[in-house]
Amino acid sequence: MANAKAVQLNSMGKPKLRFGDYLVFGLGNFASQLSWTMVSTYLSIFYTDVFGLGTGAVALLMLIAKVWDGINDPMMGTIMERTHTKHGRFRPYIAVGAIFLVIFTVLTFTVPGFGSVGKLVWAYVTYIGLGMSYTMTNVPYFALPAVMSDDPDEINKLNAAQMMGMSIGQIFLNLTVLRLVLLIGKGDQKAGYQGTASLLAFIALPIFWLVAWKCKERIEVQKKYQGSILMGIKNVLTNKNFVLALLYVFCNMFAMMGRLAVAVFFYLHVVRSMQYVTIFMMMQMLVGTLVMPLAATLCTRYGKRNVAIASMIIQGTALLLMYFGPSTSVAWNFVTLILYGFGYIGGPCGNGMYIDAIDDYDLKTGVRNDGMAFSFGGTANKISSAIANSLFLVIMGAYGYVGGAEVTETVAHGINIAANLIPGIVFFIGIIPLLFYKLDKPGYMDDVRAKLRERNLKRAAEDAAEAEAAQ
Repeated sequence: MANAKAVQLNSMGKPKLRFGDYLVFGLGNFASQLSWTMVSTYLSIFYTDVFGLGTGAVALLMLIAKVWDGINDPMMGTIMERTHTKHGRFRPYIAVGAIFLVIFTVLTFTVPGFGSVGKLVWAYVTYIGLGMSYTMTNVPYFALPAVMSDDPDEINKLNAAQMMGMSIGQIFLNLTVLRLVLLIGKGDQKAGYQGTASLLAFIALPIFWLVAWKCKERIEVQKKYQGSILMGIKNVLTNKNFVLALLYVFCNMFAMMGRLAVAVFFYLHVVRSMQYVTIFMMMQMLVGTLVMPLAATLCTRYGKRNVAIASMIIQGTALLLMYFGPSTSVAWNFVTLILYGFGYIGGPCGNGMYIDAIDDYDLKTGVRNDGMAFSFGGTANKISSAIANSLFLVIMGAYGYVGGAEVTETVAHGINIAANLIPGIVFFIGIIPLLFYKLDKPGYMDDVRAKLRERNLKRAAEDAAEAEAAQ
């Protein structure tokens, strides 16, 4: 019986992924959140209330840093596509990038003993370094499902697993960060944030190494069938379905991560319920974690596009209810956050649609540019969250927010606009590109992958014949 299980095949004729494969892959996004959620949730308030920067300076810093990320992500994609090692194309970068991610996470949450100009320079260098380290680690991580399996159900499950890892990581962070800052700092917020960031970063390191070791790359891309760098960029930009998925992800991340960056301001200064801040920060993530196991089944049954549309409607509605309803009511916030959490069901859809678009384009053009494509996906994540963070901080500043100063009714209204109204509207805008996405027809992608497998087997036979003739 054990031998029979060992040779079970998926729908594409390859050995099935096991529970451990999904578990380890999901742990990778848990590790990512130990840096990413720490930064996206707490860096703005750290920079304004602890580091001592103004909201305008922080907004400009985040925007400039992410513009650079928009350049270096495609560079990373190009490097990945031209990497061929015995350990795969993607995994070596995860193993090495994780080291730099640890170093720059610690440095970003360190307050140096410099003057105002020196501190600003420090913030730029460390934050940009952190973004580049995240690129080196996470662009290849998010590309792994495309090379771990070519079975659509397994790809859906891998993407659901990484979203589970994200939700659990976010819950863990929001349950522990503020407590750890107080515990480690003992009243000194500078020491508290640095110690907390250091602890979380060093927990993440062995997890990333486990992912790099265990998540095997089973789908090979042969060098001779890859295009040039410029062709890779052109293929991404002319792949209509990929661009539509990219626009959806951009809006989703703009609303979700932008809100996450200012949510702590909302709960501290608008709701003004200090004892519930931690619960508020994790409520939607807890609900998301509970519904996430259903994501793969729903995507298979109803299609990724339809699940994504439903999730955007749910999240947009929840935030508009939060804005227009009694925003200071603890009970109202609980109800709307529970509703918001159900929208996490669409989390795996973006990466799943990326992979479908890459496979479809590969079959049509004969060129596979998954590294470049996922680097553009990483760029969309970073640029969207950076623009949102900067915009929301500028809005708060325009309404008079100053770190440590009294929060008036006008300031509170500005925070409410930034945290709820604008991201709620953007969720609905994100539905528009999904209406034009064309790869969700029943059975279409199954047929694409079957033809890809047949073509690739033929190519492999031709290459083997050429190699034999050359000898």
